[in-house]
Amino acid sequence: MNQTTLETLQKAGMDEKEAEMYLILAENGESTVPQILEHTQLSRATVYEVLPQLLADDFVEYRKDGRIAYYRAVHPTKLLELLDQKKRQLALLEEEMNETVRQVVGSFQLANSKPGVRFFEGKEGVIDAYEEILQTGQPIDSIEDKGEMGEFIPEYFPTFIKKRIEKNIFNRVVAPASNTINITSEHEKREMRSLPVDLFPFGMDIKISGNTILFATLKKEDAIALLIEDTSIAKNFRILFEYLWVHAATRTSPEGKNADTVS
Repeated sequence: MNQTTLETLQKAGMDEKEAEMYLILAENGESTVPQILEHTQLSRATVYEVLPQLLADDFVEYRKDGRIAYYRAVHPTKLLELLDQKKRQLALLEEEMNETVRQVVGSFQLANSKPGVRFFEGKEGVIDAYEEILQTGQPIDSIEDKGEMGEFIPEYFPTFIKKRIEKNIFNRVVAPASNTINITSEHEKREMRSLPVDLFPFGMDIKISGNTILFATLKKEDAIALLIEDTSIAKNFRILFEYLWVHAATRTSPEGKNADTVS
């Protein structure tokens, strides 16, 4: 039995005894328990303990001829499923680690009283930045463009809204009048006000939530996002938002009534 092969199967997630038993059957063909025992130092009791697990995981098949049971290994390509399972576990671990790092970063920055600045690039990076702003759990004030978030990441846009609603986060939005995506909606916990396009040809997305400010440009060729966590910067951008909010017009539906859904 090749020791390297045995170790590789163990690294992929197979128990040492299961890996040994599988390789015995793969190398010697269909066998009975007494025949398996000829190739291993494992006890009969251990063999009878391991075989049911290999059968349950579909790495081994068996048939009966009278009172005698014959076992054989399935095709080795089945072993690739171990790698797929490992990948799923690693993906889950990566997700958990990313969330852990986000939480620790927040605590670290708070403890050290220093502005936190993080840069995100590309489509996935921008989505990560929007996920971060939701983690504040506080109301969001947005200074938006003509609605490019819905165009750039259309599959994520409704997800962002759904998560914001679930977290009970209210969103105030100021945008050019050409933004037809966001309108006032009690159901979606959003109030929208607009400014004339010629006076406010805004071309990016700014979101202020708690002490966190998100800056995002949503151009497909050079999409980037920047997150800054700082009390003073957030306070001053909120002052800017309030000025725009006071001077903006309430966004209504075509019928002249506040809409209750995204158009």
